[in-house]
Amino acid sequence: MKKILFIFSLTLVIVACEQQRVRPDDALETAREFVRSSLDGDYKWANELLLKDSVNSYELEVLEKKYKTQMSAADKEGYKKASIIIHSVENASDSVVIVNYSNSFKNKPLPLKVVKKDGKWQVDLNYTFTGNL
Repeated sequence: MKKILFIFSLTLVIVACEQQRVRPDDALETAREFVRSSLDGDYKWANELLLKDSVNSYELEVLEKKYKTQMSAADKEGYKKASIIIHSVENASDSVVIVNYSNSFKNKPLPLKVVKKDGKWQVDLNYTFTGNL
């Protein structure tokens, strides 16, 4: 009986830990979630929030590789502890929002484009690196 209870409890814990996150339903929260997951090194969730195209996928892969292979433990910890600072939110259209932000660790202002496609707000990294709408 104890074994069955233990297995049941273990299964319950595993299922609870694997619950899917709820996708944000607005542009600003999508941007915040994407930045937070990037700062935390959670590139699986960042990828879920990403606009799916080959350039975006490549850019996120480069960021993830840099995080995993080149970044020091101290920098990773600094990013995890960092706060997100929103400087401005610009509505370029009903389906395009530019969020200008920085983080308290490096405090380098960056733009992040969030687009609504297929009914979901998604991050388009192309704008961050090229500035092209």
